[in-house]
Amino acid sequence: MPEIKNLADNIAKIRKNMKETQEQFAAHCDLGTGTLNLMENQRTDPRLSSIQKVAAYTGLTVPELLSKEKPNNEQIHIEK
Repeated sequence: MPEIKNLADNIAKIRKNMKETQEQFAAHCDLGTGTLNLMENQRTDPRLSSIQKVAAYTGLTVPELLSKEKPNNEQIHIEK
């Protein structure tokens, strides 16, 4: 499923651009570190609720996270 690869790539890129560890990013998304790691490494078929949590934290939509087009820093709106 190519969307899962896109999701994994996008999450990793966003997290690294934000200079957050997996632990920090997972905590901000209200996810377990293991869940985030599995998502980034394409080792799980993530639940929609997990994808929605990442979308809510980054200010992106679920379709944007699943898109092959990589989100850029201007698209990301973090609300803390």
